[in-house]
Amino acid sequence: MSELVPIEQRTVVFYDDEITAVVVQADGERVVYVPLRPICDYLGLAWSGQFERIQRDAVLSEVVMSVRITRTDIDPTSRTPHSSDLQAIPLDYLNGWLFGVNASRVKPEVREKLIAYQRDCYRVLARHFTAVSASSTHSASSALMQVREMGLAIVRM
Repeated sequence: MSELVPIEQRTVVFYDDEITAVVVQADGERVVYVPLRPICDYLGLAWSGQFERIQRDAVLSEVVMSVRITRTDIDPTSRTPHSSDLQAIPLDYLNGWLFGVNASRVKPEVREKLIAYQRDCYRVLARHFTAVSASSTHSASSALMQVREMGLAIVRM
């Protein structure tokens, strides 16, 4: 597992949790990676168990990378930002990892939060596929309309 050096870092508030993501340059393209341990902490999941699950997963084990995260809270005695190396996966794979967490096996006090995270992931996937379906349907109907118009033009000739 290699380490990626971020070229950009952003924090997003999601259900009152600060989720950090970094942009890295990998194979000539920009890829967003999301560190998993902070999400595990927010959801009350044991990081060691989740990391083992990732290592056993045929897909996730290939994409997990170590990324350097710089915390924004600066220690007043050192006046230097604190950096940590965290295991992260590309944003595209986050839903897959999250869907693998069994809500019935988490602490009752965080179960609803986990389900809310998962519910939003389902919605994001549904929106994506609906948009893809709509655009392909639009393209197909547009092509059919062009064929129809050409046919009518030929008949008029």
